[in-house]
Amino acid sequence: MPTAFAAIEGWIDEARAKLDNGGIQGGDLDQLRQIISTNRKDTRQRLLYLHAVTPNIRSQVIGLALHEPVQGSVTEIVTEEQDWLYNTVHDAVLDGWQVIHFPDQRTEFDDREIDILGYEFILQKLEVYDG
Repeated sequence: MPTAFAAIEGWIDEARAKLDNGGIQGGDLDQLRQIISTNRKDTRQRLLYLHAVTPNIRSQVIGLALHEPVQGSVTEIVTEEQDWLYNTVHDAVLDGWQVIHFPDQRTEFDDREIDILGYEFILQKLEVYDG
């Protein structure tokens, strides 16, 4: 299934060709509305919590939790270094994730003294799924 953007780009390409050959019709706009409405209801929000050493998006990740929008999915906070999904928040952004929450801490702290794991960033990715 093509992404919403790919489907819309395809519609635009077809509309440009039709403009060169006499114009688009009302049915073409109905087709665009259908593309948009179909992809809108088939989109789910994925959440990724990344815990970093500092509040800088290029800082090393020290913990993560991936929340999938699937009934019954289990989420674990992973804190032991292994094959991280991303080494930094910046890496996740480059892969299409969007930061929706930046850390609240205004000064550095030693996380051994309090019960907080680094600086928490919350990211989202909206993805089309096959309903």
